[in-house]
Amino acid sequence: NQSQRRNTNGTAIGRMSGEVGDDRSTPDNENVSETPIVQAQPVVRTERGFVVPDGHGRPLDGSEPAEDVPALAIPLDSSRYRNCCENRACLYSFWGVVASFLIASFTIGFVTSKPWMGALGVLSIIPAVIILYLLYWRNHNSQVELPRVINMFCWGIVGAIPCAVIELLLTFAFGQITGIKTKDVEKGSRGESIENIVLYSLFAAFFVAALCEESLKYYLVVEFPNGIKDVPTAYGTVILSISGALGFATLENIGYVFQDSSTASIGVAVMRALLAVPLHAATGMIIGLNITGALMQREQPVAYKVLWLPILLHGTYDGLLMITLAIGTSTMQGIALLAFAIPLFAFAYGVRKICKLPVEYFGGEDNQRLLA
Repeated sequence: NQSQRRNTNGTAIGRMSGEVGDDRSTPDNENVSETPIVQAQPVVRTERGFVVPDGHGRPLDGSEPAEDVPALAIPLDSSRYRNCCENRACLYSFWGVVASFLIASFTIGFVTSKPWMGALGVLSIIPAVIILYLLYWRNHNSQVELPRVINMFCWGIVGAIPCAVIELLLTFAFGQITGIKTKDVEKGSRGESIENIVLYSLFAAFFVAALCEESLKYYLVVEFPNGIKDVPTAYGTVILSISGALGFATLENIGYVFQDSSTASIGVAVMRALLAVPLHAATGMIIGLNITGALMQREQPVAYKVLWLPILLHGTYDGLLMITLAIGTSTMQGIALLAFAIPLFAFAYGVRKICKLPVEYFGGEDNQRLLA
């Protein structure tokens, strides 16, 4: 008396006699021959049908469809195949570091009679937390595990250090080659000609800041060992890209906010919370969407196709602000308003693309393309 049930996705649940939960009864006077229970095997649904997976839950290369193989009644426990970076210890360590940083900020403020130092600590971290909550935890926390999101966030912080070293070396080399006093331009000094100011500002904005920082975000997702391996859904890749970008933005934010311990730093922290951090999140969002779009089309992501728009947005924003700071005329101050609109446009553009994603990006059989 065999039965077969299927769930809403059409995945075979099980095929055996006397299945648990079957409410159909068999008359006592009916002769029923005992049928041996068949051992169920895990299967993975692909475009070719159900195939036997390897040890990581991915379809075996060259395996033939096995529609007649009974499937397990419950999903495979993916926790057995988590890599070391998805360990809960990573999550606890992260929150421990955050708590220690905030306690240290308030303690330093109390000892130095500068109570706003604690507020600076909160303002330097809270933008990234809010953005991750809105784009991940609020509605999509099942797309990828929280420890893995925190892990990518931490690697974004770590990656900011060598990125800063490379940026300093490029800036130093540019100053030595051209003879432009880069420090004076960055501080808004009028010691250089307008041509030199514009030249250095564009170089620093596009080739130093934008190219280095956006390439780091791309590397974390595509090239880093634990980037997009075994991501359960396509949107999970986008979340990891955003998380890595926010990790970088948080450390950069801390550096800028604590450069000056005066009350003026509160204004810097607020402006960066409204502009710089959302811009980093937006470019990370666009990078993740471009990478995911290529993978869903069974194509390898190409760096220049993924990065051209983030670099353009980031470089334009930084360039306009640097030129405005160095020249300081009323005309340039008006142009600076255009720079303030770039992060808002970029963030709205990324969110709109996410809202228009097909449903298969958030789950379903098409996500097997990311794992195959």
